[in-house]
Amino acid sequence: MSLQVLPLELISIIVDEFKEDKQSLKTISLVSPPFLNACRTHLFTVLRINTLNPSFDYKCGAWDSFLRRSSALLPYIRVLELGPPVFRLGSRDHALCSSHWTSVLNRGLPSIHDERIQFIMAGVTNVQTVTLRFEFQSWRSFSPDFQGAVLDLIKRESVSSLSIEDVVDFPFQSFGDCRRLRDLSLISVVAPQQQSNEIQHKRGPIDYRGHLDSLTAIASDQCIASLVDVLSRPSSSLDLSCSDGRNALSKVPVYTASITTLELRLNSEKEYDLCDLKRFPNLCTLFISGTYSRSRRPIFSLSRFLSRSGKSSKLEELKILLRQDVPEFEAIRSTQELERICMSRDWRELEQKLTIRCQFPALRKMSLAFRPKDMTIFLNEYLTMSLHLCLVQAMPTLYALTNPTIEVYDDRFEQYIQD
Repeated sequence: MSLQVLPLELISIIVDEFKEDKQSLKTISLVSPPFLNACRTHLFTVLRINTLNPSFDYKCGAWDSFLRRSSALLPYIRVLELGPPVFRLGSRDHALCSSHWTSVLNRGLPSIHDERIQFIMAGVTNVQTVTLRFEFQSWRSFSPDFQGAVLDLIKRESVSSLSIEDVVDFPFQSFGDCRRLRDLSLISVVAPQQQSNEIQHKRGPIDYRGHLDSLTAIASDQCIASLVDVLSRPSSSLDLSCSDGRNALSKVPVYTASITTLELRLNSEKEYDLCDLKRFPNLCTLFISGTYSRSRRPIFSLSRFLSRSGKSSKLEELKILLRQDVPEFEAIRSTQELERICMSRDWRELEQKLTIRCQFPALRKMSLAFRPKDMTIFLNEYLTMSLHLCLVQAMPTLYALTNPTIEVYDDRFEQYIQD
């Protein structure tokens, strides 16, 4: 029996058996045209164009040329990521992003403001996870055609997870039509100063209203009020009034009683004031992520934070991640700065808080991670041993109790995204 005449049901069963093995699917797809059509549903599910120029423009051209010849593949896409994370990349390598960022500023439009990208957005009719990055350009400067393509995409019935990043004046009223949306992320989003006064189309009774399961806002705090206002309107098909959203914020003290792992990401010492560990009686693991520099005393700030948190009988593990924050004009050797921190007398005060005063009697594990800016790989092992010796001298009792681990990373040797 020829493979060409196999029943489609049998072909689908064969292909489904290998759906997790991409390499096998690529091999099977070469057997015959029917197998190729069946394999497409598993092979072409992710489309990412997220690099800097000129790579971004090259990928746009390559994908556009390919998809215009095989446009039937677009409905199979389930994950769509468009636009480079230029600000996160810039924080790691300023020189890498300078030329790209200059071209974006001169143009006044993000990289994804492109007819080729609009063609992709229009074709992914079954996409489920969408990430759009606008490189901090104003929504009002986008063309009507591009605005319409974006709004049509995020309102699609299939979209359940949406991340909007780096944009000014994004129209929050559009979320009111995203009734299938479950996970929403707003990263570096600036809300419009005035809500749109456009007259909304009248709707009949809403038979089904969706519910957000997850709402993440990073550097987008001012957007929450606008978002809650939009999603609380009777005309909204996405509900933010049940067990999530506004009510969840008011019930935080109730929910914290069951939380066992807490992660705090801090940009300054003042942000410690926003959290009180007394609200987390069952906390077992505390993860602190902050910054260090010549003028900052991160361990001193941590000690003060823990001292006003009362006693916790269940905290077992403390993780501390410190990223170096150095101005571009300031020259400093990271190895010396790390040794200065580990030899600081502030560790002695932290030791007293954690052991002598018995605030955290169950604490038995500590992890330290540093991210300096100018450390070569071959120094890593030697530097780690040196830091251990510094900590033994600075906090002997706490060191013996927790036997801390120390890791040193250098972001220059890490690739942020995979091409």
